[in-house]
Amino acid sequence: MGKTTAAVFYLLLSPWATGCGTAPGVNGAGGAPCDGLSCQDEPPPESVCIEHVAAHILDDGCGVFVAGALGGGDDRNPGTKAKPVFTVHRAVELARAGRGRVFICNDGFEVKTHITLPSGVDLLGGYDCRRWVRDPEDTMSTFVHTMDTDPLVTIEPSGSEDRGTADGVSILADLDLRARGPVAVLAHSNTEVEILRSQLRAGDGWAGRAGKQWSGLNQAAAGPDGLYGGDACSTTTVPGGPAVVNPCEGGLPSTGGKGGDGLSDGAGDGDDGQPSSTSHPSEGRGGDGDVTGVHCHNGGPGAPGALGTIGRSGVGIGHITETGWVADRAGDGSRGMPGQGGGGGGGRRGGLAVCGVTTKGGAGGGSGGAGGCGGRGGQGGENGYPTIGVLALHAKVTVRDSVITTLRAGPGGDGGPPEEGGEGGRGAPGGAVGDGTWSCGGGNGGYGGDGGYGGPGRGGDSIGIAYLDEDQLTLEGVTYQLGPPGKGGVSWDWSGVEIRGKDGNAVKTLRFPE
Repeated sequence: MGKTTAAVFYLLLSPWATGCGTAPGVNGAGGAPCDGLSCQDEPPPESVCIEHVAAHILDDGCGVFVAGALGGGDDRNPGTKAKPVFTVHRAVELARAGRGRVFICNDGFEVKTHITLPSGVDLLGGYDCRRWVRDPEDTMSTFVHTMDTDPLVTIEPSGSEDRGTADGVSILADLDLRARGPVAVLAHSNTEVEILRSQLRAGDGWAGRAGKQWSGLNQAAAGPDGLYGGDACSTTTVPGGPAVVNPCEGGLPSTGGKGGDGLSDGAGDGDDGQPSSTSHPSEGRGGDGDVTGVHCHNGGPGAPGALGTIGRSGVGIGHITETGWVADRAGDGSRGMPGQGGGGGGGRRGGLAVCGVTTKGGAGGGSGGAGGCGGRGGQGGENGYPTIGVLALHAKVTVRDSVITTLRAGPGGDGGPPEEGGEGGRGAPGGAVGDGTWSCGGGNGGYGGDGGYGGPGRGGDSIGIAYLDEDQLTLEGVTYQLGPPGKGGVSWDWSGVEIRGKDGNAVKTLRFPE
């Protein structure tokens, strides 16, 4: 006798072929006895289930049945043909403890939260909701994601409690999966999934977040004011106002020039403000002391700090992890340079003509105000999120005779605005001479330069299948309908030119780096 004949003979003699006892639940016995026939009211052997499912013959006990309201679905039911459950979530809960199959009628199902499927549990759609046979006019079961934005279906490794995942391979067949979020199906590492005769649609990719504006006043620290020089005739060497420093945490400091000292037989020059400016070399100079005819010169105002530069534009395709796709960002703008400190004022001569004695010094010059700190650069825009039909980590994925559709990928985020530079401190007057005049004052500190704008984010990609392992991917008869990639974000440089980030790409398959 041949194998086929023997199998048919066995099935004809078995209680599942003769109608002896239908299992009351999906996983075990417990129904009415078989009315005179010597059989147990148990589910069919797995070998029978495999053969029948391949022939689209569905038996109670071989899986869990799911139907909508018209098919009598109710999550209080046991999940049989006559009493199907209503949600796929309840069906998966029962299937993972039973035979690992979910039979779904060709209805439309609203899915509020994502479906988590242990590797080895199958979702098999496209069956008539009353007769549980293939419907040639309506061949798919439809799931519409309405609430969260997680992947519509996530395949995760099965655990020790998952008794219905013996072969470890999840089959998704004859399904129309319409994700609300940007990923339709996510296959975690150490899983295996086969997608057959199905339609997968990923939702729109999200826009990359724009660079945030700095909190608070959005202005860098102002420079401290300069300090007065000493009064004439108060000592032998009358000090000029001491240098003041703006430390500018995270950047270069700015220092107002010290005032020139008053001496009995002359006077000192004021110090230059720091940092010196190569673009404005004559600014921030210290004033000369003991100048014939005018006594001294005031310190010069400090030069403004250079503006920061725009951050680099977003690059790269991001990374994929167990949580999904992870975005990269464009570069932050550079910090502006601090304003130059004002130059210190020159000192004045003292001695007998001013003080009545030869040993006393003249009035000291005032010190220059420190420059304002440079503003922090704007934060870079985030790269736009892709739209992905299937995202496979270290997973074995097969897709056959299916259509993968993506919608619109997200645009890149705009570069963030920079922090403004701080104001320079005021230069201080010189010390009093005693006749209603003063020594020379320090110059005002320069404004700190504004930071540069953050770089613009790259546009998101429109990807049919994103994956890590080339040798774990099998594709046969796959049709791709890819939506447009995202546009790059926008930023600006200080010349007024608009800078655009790079647009994303539309690609059928894309391998990601580890």
